[in-house]
Amino acid sequence: MRRGVLTCVVVLAAAALGAPAARAIPWDKGGAVPPSRTPAPSRPDPTCLQSYANEPPRGGPRVRFGIGPRLAGESGTGQTVPTVAEDPGKRDVALRRLQDGRFFAVRLNRLFMADGEAGIRQFQALARHFARLGLDVELQVRYHPAPADDGNIAKWVAYVRRVVRAFGPIRRVTGLQITNEVNIAVSPNTSDGAYRRAVQALVEGVVAAKRESRRLRYDHQRIGFNYAWRFDFIDPQSDTRFWQALGSRGGRRLRSHTDWVGVDIYPGTFVPGVFVPAPIADFGDALLEGIAQTRECFMPKAGFTRRTPLRIEEIGYATGPGRSERDQATATAAFARAAHRYRGTYNISDFRFFGLRDNNSQGPTFQQYFGLLRDDYSEKPAFDVYRRAIARYGARVREKL
Repeated sequence: MRRGVLTCVVVLAAAALGAPAARAIPWDKGGAVPPSRTPAPSRPDPTCLQSYANEPPRGGPRVRFGIGPRLAGESGTGQTVPTVAEDPGKRDVALRRLQDGRFFAVRLNRLFMADGEAGIRQFQALARHFARLGLDVELQVRYHPAPADDGNIAKWVAYVRRVVRAFGPIRRVTGLQITNEVNIAVSPNTSDGAYRRAVQALVEGVVAAKRESRRLRYDHQRIGFNYAWRFDFIDPQSDTRFWQALGSRGGRRLRSHTDWVGVDIYPGTFVPGVFVPAPIADFGDALLEGIAQTRECFMPKAGFTRRTPLRIEEIGYATGPGRSERDQATATAAFARAAHRYRGTYNISDFRFFGLRDNNSQGPTFQQYFGLLRDDYSEKPAFDVYRRAIARYGARVREKL
């Protein structure tokens, strides 16, 4: 991996979320320059804008790979582009091909509190189905309240406890992600930060989930939360405030009930948005910048240390209009390789690709094209790249968590 060759500008993310034109990412205080790979800054870096990816690669336990098998949510208030219906049989064939004797997990997104018991029953059926395929299951447990319940933390906590009880007997359900992307306040369809008292919902939800899981002795369940790296195009200090708020509101109580922290990161699609020129773009370096900043600067603001495993909860590269499938394959290989090489450096335990299949391969924007498969289940080149990466780098057996 070449060091110091990453040049980037952010252009797509703001357009996707309806924000003003985004500024270039200032990798250090001097402006939009490539990461220097110099020693970690000794002076305070309150907004975590410097390069922290300066440590050598170190090995460790093999990464547990997985994927989001369901269709993706669209940024904003709701879905605007029709999605092509799923074919469960073809989906399952693709999942088996990716697994191929290795540990493999599916991340089931969008279990909304607003959907109540009906949503829980739907996800129980999905979880049991994937468990029968020999896959581990991780749930994205969304705050996403009904309008009348927005800010009702007591009802949310009761819901979280209900989810723990409902899925505990399904021993293949090994991960519960409590809330989603609370640091994003402009996309209620995809992110919980748009709702009232979202930080409190994260803290109280994680604590309630872990306590209920311990009470019932569901030792197979691991409880965590995630955040979206550098989705701060409007306010560059929003991520800093998010982590500081977790520290002040959650403190040691949150840390003692958190089994892992997740990061959602999309180099080449969101932040950094476009690589110039493409032939020298180093997608692995871009990933490491996000991982290192999260581990070295953001997480410590809430008191988290290296002992808390870091999961790459969402990572992907969209194709679509003006975005080539060749670049998706290149990015996928670089992401998996970087996570493998630096898994010990940053205590990276898991890697979840986003996602399996396009929402709509005739859609007008890149948001419909995150799949390794087209909407007819034909394979993009990145599918085989990811399959080979799992075979080469992935955990060989279902490890005891």
